[in-house]
Amino acid sequence: MYERSEPLHVLTGPPEGEGRGIFVFGAPRGGTSMVAGTLRILGADMGARQGVGNNEDLDIQEARGSVTELADPHSGAFRTALSRMRPLIEGRAAAGTAWGWKDPHGVLYAGQVQDLLPAPRLICVFRDPQAAAERVHLLTQKPLLTAMEETLTLYQLCRNYLERCTLPAALVSYEKSLVRPERFVEQLIDFCGLSPTGTQTEAAIAFCYPERGHGSPNDPGWPRQGAL
Repeated sequence: MYERSEPLHVLTGPPEGEGRGIFVFGAPRGGTSMVAGTLRILGADMGARQGVGNNEDLDIQEARGSVTELADPHSGAFRTALSRMRPLIEGRAAAGTAWGWKDPHGVLYAGQVQDLLPAPRLICVFRDPQAAAERVHLLTQKPLLTAMEETLTLYQLCRNYLERCTLPAALVSYEKSLVRPERFVEQLIDFCGLSPTGTQTEAAIAFCYPERGHGSPNDPGWPRQGAL
């Protein structure tokens, strides 16, 4: 019998209870904004200060600094970036409610902050690498093959990290989530232990629509920008 593939595949199942330390990562233009925005709609605190159009926690992102500082995990710049981020993550962890953050480059430091997550849920988002690279190329004028190499490198790092990691973790297919938004939202709620209202659930499903942008959930979206 033919079985439909799922939008979300759990690698390591979570315990009972809500996720407190939901970390969404993957690659730039790879669907992490959609997942983070969906979590915001479902009631998870994804940061008090949000980046316009990307659902990123600006406090953590500003503390992280440039992604170039994370290139070498043995460098002083990397240690300095961690010294800025870890206190902020510790502060978020003390809140005692469902919370998380999104960083497309998060795999570069995930292993150095995972000990701070009281009830972790790691969510790695994958998208067709050509499509992700094409968006990077269009927005930055970076050569397409260079953008694709960077995207594939991040995805390989994600794969390697998740193979070593024993924390609750799941893979999300961006494309499959757009095709089956009801199922994706159902799986995301279950994996993260959230308790949204019916209205929140309906809004989250509507957010996962391929013809809208996936920035702020408060933005009504716009045709054929951001999502595809």
